[in-house]
Amino acid sequence: MFNLLYKIRNYFISTTKHTYIKLGLFLIPIVGIIFKGIVLQSFIQNHNPYDFDFMLGLSKSQYFFSYYLAFALLFLSFSLLFKGKGRIIFIFIIDIFITLLTLLDVMYFRGFLTVPSVLILSQTANLDHLGGTVLSMLSKYDFILFLDLIILGVYVYFTRKSYKEAPKRAVKSFCFTFIVPLLFIGYIPFNLDVLHNKDVSNAYLFDDYDPTNTSKYFSSIGYHLKDLYTVYKDSRPYTLTDEEKASINDYYSWKKESLPDNEYAGISKGKNLLVIQVESLESFLIGKEINGKKITPNLDNIISKGFYFPHIYEQVNEGTSSDCDLMINTSMLPLRRGGTFFRYPNANFNSLPKILEAQGYDPISIHPDKGSFWNYANALKGGIGFKTFVDSFSFDISDQIGMGISDKSYFEQVVPKLKALNSPFYAHTITLTSHGPFDLPAELRQLSLDNELNASELGGYFESVHYTDAQIGNFLSTLDKEGLLDNTTVIITGDHTGVHKYYDHSINSLTNKEDWYVNNGEPTVPFIIYDKNIKQSKTFDTIGGQIDIMPTALYMLGIDSSKYENTALGRNLLNTNRNYAIITNGTVKGIDLTAEDEKQLKNSLELSDKMIRSDYFNNNK
Repeated sequence: MFNLLYKIRNYFISTTKHTYIKLGLFLIPIVGIIFKGIVLQSFIQNHNPYDFDFMLGLSKSQYFFSYYLAFALLFLSFSLLFKGKGRIIFIFIIDIFITLLTLLDVMYFRGFLTVPSVLILSQTANLDHLGGTVLSMLSKYDFILFLDLIILGVYVYFTRKSYKEAPKRAVKSFCFTFIVPLLFIGYIPFNLDVLHNKDVSNAYLFDDYDPTNTSKYFSSIGYHLKDLYTVYKDSRPYTLTDEEKASINDYYSWKKESLPDNEYAGISKGKNLLVIQVESLESFLIGKEINGKKITPNLDNIISKGFYFPHIYEQVNEGTSSDCDLMINTSMLPLRRGGTFFRYPNANFNSLPKILEAQGYDPISIHPDKGSFWNYANALKGGIGFKTFVDSFSFDISDQIGMGISDKSYFEQVVPKLKALNSPFYAHTITLTSHGPFDLPAELRQLSLDNELNASELGGYFESVHYTDAQIGNFLSTLDKEGLLDNTTVIITGDHTGVHKYYDHSINSLTNKEDWYVNNGEPTVPFIIYDKNIKQSKTFDTIGGQIDIMPTALYMLGIDSSKYENTALGRNLLNTNRNYAIITNGTVKGIDLTAEDEKQLKNSLELSDKMIRSDYFNNNK
């Protein structure tokens, strides 16, 4: 009898001990996944996303821990359907997957100030030659994301003997840990989408306008699940409602100023148009000197002889450089999710090359990248309508810097391609060397920067832009000698901001820095127009965006505004009384704006998205 009682006692002790071990195996990754959600916000909410501020992340995300827990349980609940070592392996796989997903979100945010959509998986062609750029998006604090994996590994090691007795599959526990979180998560969407109850509490959590907010509410897991659903929903053909069509018409009516033509109308009529889209060129360094040397002496000289718009706001979104191609050539804002060129390469536009080709121009887009990069080839020849597209396969790329062919070699090889075109032509050209991480070789650096600045991304940026500036100067000089500039209007602009977009932390960490180094919160790119017929140079204080470049160019070329004013979202900056721009995060920049102005500008982001997705210009001819 005593032996029987002793065996029963030992059974309960061992069972309780085993239960605690199983519970610990489940709780460690749950706590770890919730912790990763806080870590993500600790980077995102910080003014410097390369630094770590746990208390800031905690304060921004603490109200959403119930969602963090719910999404963690959804994933980990499936481990209860395994037994023994299978359960351990599954838990490790899930934890590693979520860790890498969170790290991806952190790194992507550092580059694009948002978190990535699943759509970037279709953009793997963009990873070519970007190893240095990707590595530069890592922080020394990122190891924090892996702490729970280390703790879990140590825990499993010291409790390894208990797993020899394989536990049964816990089907009932699985049902509970899966169904309860699912009901909790689905409560608001069920009210909104099924019951159409718009007054349900906390409905804002499921507003998918801002992905960084969605990641704050739901952690990386919840954001990406929601993103998968949104991408699926958006993949279906989109049809504009009558209300949306009316909103589009209202926007164009609001935008129209009906001003009489001024002295800039048709100033370049019949001339060639050459666009030089400069990688990562920001306005803040135009006209600046360092160590007594001008950073952009050639651009400064061009500005002194042409027109200059220093207050042009960057409007690119997830398509970055390709979004600039889109805006320059269509005056449309990019999609809210994913790269427009990947998702809708054949969407029809009333574009700059199409408008000019109808006027007898020979349109060509010349890229130093492969045509697969950002799906340039398909999009620029497809819906945008360039007659000719030239990519890196048409160049000798033996002289490489960073991502690809050097700007020096590229421009030297572009000259004969321009000479072979029929006149008038429209040539859209792109530079590459000033792409991040701005690691220009030492032998090409000419600004004699001090050691600290030279070793930083900011110093590399100064040197890279200085190099590109020299190549632009040589390029235009060669075109002038060939006689092409006598009949050509040149536009020079940046595709997006550079060092402040990706490496603001590097600037802030410098011990000796000039006031003008620091980001003033104004993401602007230069917009320069040069034509030998311009008699008097002028700098315009007008505030605008990248979508305004196309209608401004067409106005100078003397193209009747009826050809584009009801398709271009932008306006002619040479003949306007308004100062405004909308940037991709929904912020309105401008002077003396009315409530109606702000409403129309904010609506334009979503309107443009819906117009592209519905192939508006093809269906409303």
